[in-house]
This record gives sequence, structure tokens and C-alpha cells, in this order.
Amino acid sequence: MSVSTARIKKELTDIGIAVVIFLLIQGVLFVVLGVFPPYRVISSSSMEPVYYEGDVVFIKKVDPHELTVGDIIVFEARGGSIPIVHRIIDIIEEGGSLYFVTKGDNNSFQDTYYHPLKGVPESSVIGKPVLKIPKIGWVSIWFRRLL
Repeated sequence: MSVSTARIKKELTDIGIAVVIFLLIQGVLFVVLGVFPPYRVISSSSMEPVYYEGDVVFIKKVDPHELTVGDIIVFEARGGSIPIVHRIIDIIEEGGSLYFVTKGDNNSFQDTYYHPLKGVPESSVIGKPVLKIPKIGWVSIWFRRLL
């Protein structure tokens, strides 16, 4: 086996090990947090100064009935685009269902993602952030912008 073939084999083995470790970490986080994927990259400035663009937040599944005004939640935007991380500013109970009125801390207006509904339906709540790692999500943002 030539030196270059041995080096390529070692590099491929290292990449394979890294992928396996990544998948194991994802699996453990899913079991612990109850959300998949268990993290999201903040892709706007709407929650500054709590979260900045490029921060990665880890999300834990929550019972929507345990949420209160002031909690920050992660929810699916209508149409299935990138999940939103915003603060609850009001909770409306109507017809046995909960609706969460949300707003980014850095926005001057409340969200209208689910207009004409009163707010984010409880079924669209993914969870709430429990951990932040600053700025490591910039790699993901950079790749998204390239494509």
C-alpha cells in the first residue's frame, strides 16, 4: 500500500468515526431533550441581546400547558420554513386550545406568522431553548447563503 493510499484510508476512517460520533451525540440529545434535531441555529437578530445570529440553541420538548408569558419558545412557522425562536408575550385560550402571542425581543411588533389565528397554535410549539453556544452556527449560515 502506497503512502498516499494509506493516508486516504486513514482520512476516510477519521471522517467515518467523526460521523458516527456526531450521530451518537444526536441520538443521545434526542433521548434527553425529546426534540429532533435537538438544536437550531439562530439566523436573525430578532432576539438580540438574548440570542445573536449564529448562536446555536439546544431545545427541550415542553408541555405547552406549562408555558408562561415571558418564556422563550421555538415554533414552526406556517409553511414549514426555518423554526422561529421568540418570546411569549400573551397566551390566549380559546375553544380548549392554546395560542401563544409571540414577539422577538429586538422587534417592535408582535408576530403575525399565524394570522388570522390569535397566535402560534400549541401544536406548532417545538419546545424551549435550554442551552446556547454562541456563534458556532455561523458555518451553517454561511453554507445556506452560498446555496
